[in-house]
Amino acid sequence: MHDQILFSVVIPTYNRAEFIVKTLQSVIRQSDGRFEIIVVDDGSSDNTADVVKEQSDSRIKYFYQENRERAAARNLGVQKASGLFITFLDSDDIIRENHLTIAADFISKNQQVDFFHLGYDVVKPDGTVIHPWKSLPDPANEKLIEGNFLSCLGVFIRRNILISISFNEDRDLSGSEDYELWVRLASRYPIRTINSSTACLVNHENRSVHLMDPSKFRRRMEVLKFYLKQDEKVVLVFGNQLPTLFAYVDLYAALHFSISNYKNLGRKALKDAWLAYPGIIWNLRFWVVIEKLIFF
Repeated sequence: MHDQILFSVVIPTYNRAEFIVKTLQSVIRQSDGRFEIIVVDDGSSDNTADVVKEQSDSRIKYFYQENRERAAARNLGVQKASGLFITFLDSDDIIRENHLTIAADFISKNQQVDFFHLGYDVVKPDGTVIHPWKSLPDPANEKLIEGNFLSCLGVFIRRNILISISFNEDRDLSGSEDYELWVRLASRYPIRTINSSTACLVNHENRSVHLMDPSKFRRRMEVLKFYLKQDEKVVLVFGNQLPTLFAYVDLYAALHFSISNYKNLGRKALKDAWLAYPGIIWNLRFWVVIEKLIFF
């Protein structure tokens, strides 16, 4: 029995009863047992509550809230957590058995670390790897300018930091609330990286990233830029690089618009990216968007 809780694994969920059991089981099977699991049900209307409560492990703690989106769910999870470090999973992510062991070993060797990240592969539902993890520099603060390479999967942050610097709960930001927080934290702390892949992001057709509402998506990108420009520390640390960061935000938007066949919106976003940072033409994603806009 492990008395010390080193990790609080915070899992927000919304109508993911068909996926969350695999996620929970992947945590329960961890070789390092110094963890608790905080499930925050963000107003599910399916049988998520029953499925979670059927799991016979006392380390699972279930909380329900009326639907307030994932940022609010993660913030509630942090408030309910007891671990020294918080790590986040979405309710369809999978972690391998050594995930927390490698994290714990890194902490023991780097006792002053505040924020670090473990790699993950993007996989099909059957486990086939689509996109293997690509190494990040250590620290990864500057790389974050080029986009949200971290996602939430694999992020480990001291709980006391997340108590004082939390996710932005503006619903218009939902879907980019993690990136907005990582940039704010990157202006204050080094983001250490471990380039081992110990987790899987499962790419299935019901992922929220595939459900595109173009007007909401455009609003989300503008709200993201707005909040980053309002943070004094972000402006101080990244000020002269913010146009580049915003160009990559526009490129990200252009990619999603082109994939979803909103070609006019994709062209505009791509043009905005180029105007903000002409050097973006050397990024492979720029030419992927060009190809999709022309040929698909």
